[in-house]
Amino acid sequence: MEDENYVTEALSMKWNQPGNMRSWNLIFLSVALLLGASVPVAFSQASLLSSDQFEQMLKHRNEASCPANGFYTYDAFIAAANSFSGFATVGDDTTKKREIAAFLAQTSHETTGGWASAPDGPYAWGYCFKQEQGNPGDYCQASTEWPCAAGKKYYGRGPIQISYNYNYGPAGNAIGSDLLNNPDLEGGQCNQMAHMHGDTALNRGKVILVIIAKQVLSGLALPGRNTTAADQSKFIQLQLWACWKCYGSDLLNNPDLVATDAVISFKTAFWFWMTPQSPKPSCHDVITGGWTPSDADRAAGRLPGYGVITNIINGRMECGQRNRF
Repeated sequence: MEDENYVTEALSMKWNQPGNMRSWNLIFLSVALLLGASVPVAFSQASLLSSDQFEQMLKHRNEASCPANGFYTYDAFIAAANSFSGFATVGDDTTKKREIAAFLAQTSHETTGGWASAPDGPYAWGYCFKQEQGNPGDYCQASTEWPCAAGKKYYGRGPIQISYNYNYGPAGNAIGSDLLNNPDLEGGQCNQMAHMHGDTALNRGKVILVIIAKQVLSGLALPGRNTTAADQSKFIQLQLWACWKCYGSDLLNNPDLVATDAVISFKTAFWFWMTPQSPKPSCHDVITGGWTPSDADRAAGRLPGYGVITNIINGRMECGQRNRF
């Protein structure tokens, strides 16, 4: 409880902060969402999507013919959504529902198992797959910041089919998870506080600084203990690294987590959805009206709307060359 008081105080501080198929997916899921009559279950600040609606939208995902059957659950979706306070919480209810529908439509397209004559149509088979099929490559791009782990492949996995080491690395750092197998990384304190107060970058920084300050005061400032400035600096660096690591999932070394842990899988999709990657805006900003296209965007035909989200996710494959970011 003492740790909780420290963190609660810290969090109260005022700190300074620096294609066509896809369209049909959107129409199909928007109608299902807007017409659904089930009692909704709250997530984030909204009560917009019920379990019954989720099941109706993705009714064929658990077919025996779908490799992902039994993997993508409503509870996993809600748990992951709770980690991103901005998702489906911006604007009026229509805007919030539009974002949910757009997210489910785009991710359904990425994971579809539908075909032209499929029962209920080709757009009702989203979430049939949890990883890229066939014999995918390693999707490794040389990077000093996000180096590929030996023997690991970063092909498409999860609802949004996250790919490449430069996405797996930052996604793993951002999403946070309980590192039960790594207790030496101060996982107990950090993860308890993360789940209690919300895993945002700002809250994470506050929590880490408070925990480290407490450890420095209690560990280095004991009466009679002599430490040099270098000792203190090294101690703080080690504690900061350990606590920061406990907030993230090491997806560079464990990319298969995206296809074996449904909550982590959804979290990677929400991370991609919510995070701008220059020069691209975030999918979230586009669908909620938070993105204003530049003159260059307008000249390239990149205008606010669902099509720009397709461009963000897979523009290299699905958009004309002049339209790509």
